[in-house]
Amino acid sequence: MTSADARAQLRELCYLRPADAATLGRELGGAGGPLAAEGWLHVALAEVRSGPTDQSDEALERARRGFEARGDRTGLAWCDEVRAIALRRRGDYSASAQLQTQLDERSGIEREPLYRFVAHNSRAITHKLNGQCDDALRHFYAAHEAAAESGLDGPRITALGNLGGFHQDLFNLDDAHRLSEEALAAARRCGLRQVVTVAGANLVFVRHAMGDAAGARAMAGFLLDHPEETLPDLERTFPLPLALGHLASGEVETALRFLSAGAVAGIADGDGQCDWAWIKARCLLAQGNAWGARELIEHTLKQRAERQLAERPYPSMQMRQALAEACEHLGDHRAALGWQREAHDLYVHLVGRSARARFIALEVSHQLASTQRERDRAVMDHRAVEDDRRRLVELNAALQSKITETEQLHQALREQALHDPLTGLHNRRYLYEAGPGLLELAHRQQRIACVALLDLDHFKLLNDTYGHQAGDQVLRRFATLLKQTMRRSDILCRYGGEEFVAVMPEIDADGAQAVLARLLEALQTLPPEPGRRRVPNGSFSAGIAVFPRHGNTLEKLLHRADKALYTAKHQGRARIEQVPATGFGTLA
Repeated sequence: MTSADARAQLRELCYLRPADAATLGRELGGAGGPLAAEGWLHVALAEVRSGPTDQSDEALERARRGFEARGDRTGLAWCDEVRAIALRRRGDYSASAQLQTQLDERSGIEREPLYRFVAHNSRAITHKLNGQCDDALRHFYAAHEAAAESGLDGPRITALGNLGGFHQDLFNLDDAHRLSEEALAAARRCGLRQVVTVAGANLVFVRHAMGDAAGARAMAGFLLDHPEETLPDLERTFPLPLALGHLASGEVETALRFLSAGAVAGIADGDGQCDWAWIKARCLLAQGNAWGARELIEHTLKQRAERQLAERPYPSMQMRQALAEACEHLGDHRAALGWQREAHDLYVHLVGRSARARFIALEVSHQLASTQRERDRAVMDHRAVEDDRRRLVELNAALQSKITETEQLHQALREQALHDPLTGLHNRRYLYEAGPGLLELAHRQQRIACVALLDLDHFKLLNDTYGHQAGDQVLRRFATLLKQTMRRSDILCRYGGEEFVAVMPEIDADGAQAVLARLLEALQTLPPEPGRRRVPNGSFSAGIAVFPRHGNTLEKLLHRADKALYTAKHQGRARIEQVPATGFGTLA
């Protein structure tokens, strides 16, 4: 084998079959000669990615000595890239990021596509672990571009899998699904069992989050039905996607068997603990064991709080939704409402992450940076002045067009993130953005305002009796009636579940109560929708708090309106209660 053939084979194998790359690297390193240092480098790269954190040290030191002996600055940069990966795997994220910054500033390095892929992929993971999501996503896309330029299957498939997995973390489910499907198909063609398994596992969670229960079950079935393409001992090492896929299709006992077969101790310190807890709680709820589900989630949350473990938003939201449902079944409605509110807050956060991820993805796809570089090259080019001026005008116009288009999409995504998709009303996030400003205006003008909290009565019973589609129909009709009855100056929001909030400027408590009484009467006498299944109109209960008498912040007013709402519920529902005049003092 010639030196050129050996080098090409190392590059082809390093991300396709790392164990084979390490074997070839040891042969080249042991034989000495011009490829010895490169051989030891690939041994270190393979070991640092898959073995114990200190396993690569010896091979890396041999590679470094070889590159130093011949003054190879690019080879030494490769060694430092591998060392940065080792630092990150040992948990020293700060030192890894610092070394990567120094490498980016180093001159005299040949940054060919494979080097750029490794560098960008490593920086993306470091930024991700440091919580710098925007930088991480941009580096993942840069790694994907470099991998495509390299023409090597291993980097290309790895880049696809990493991008899909990170978009899943950011709740950008459409891109996560598309990229993970591409990674799965490419990995199957190349026989990459680890990528096939991981991409398939990610797709179970993505399809479940998208509401595609059948798709989640089908992907879990694929993993089980193709042992020749997936990692061995799948039921023990990947119990969570298998359990979730079967739970999605109602196979509760099978899901529980997978959860029991998995190595629970192996995930106790990581994010897998949260996924395990909410999937197990959903199984228990499906069996009617609401108490067991509540106890499991509360124990998990307490344990993670005591150990100060960070939580990913999506499994955290799922845990709180399961806990809210368990509390509801047990009759603890106040606790259920509190947990449901926390789950909704996490959902709003996830929607914001998703919108930001889609914005960055669009920015990359439009190649704003590439357009900028092209414009800069035109400035420095030594062509005729008139040609330069004409080209600059064209490039500036193209750049401005792309920027405007991207800004418009970003604004549209933000508007989407501030509205409830079911009812079309503003959501909780908008309430906390716009409500304080309205109250501040009332304070400056020395005017009063009311905050009303409305809750549809017996909504869970309606869902259980007529189904969730009927429940959605009632929510949409009530939202329409709310917009028709209330004033255009009022802020109307779906606060979560069957709960709504109205912030009403320049109106006193009696006036607000009169408006809500008309709304209640209109809801109770609403005629059935033509051509639809007849569903009871129902009623609502409401609590009213007055600014500034009952509080000078939105949070305080909502808290006191909630107490009045609780009184209305307690006194028989279909009522509107004001905060008692003697219940609270005036706040300055």
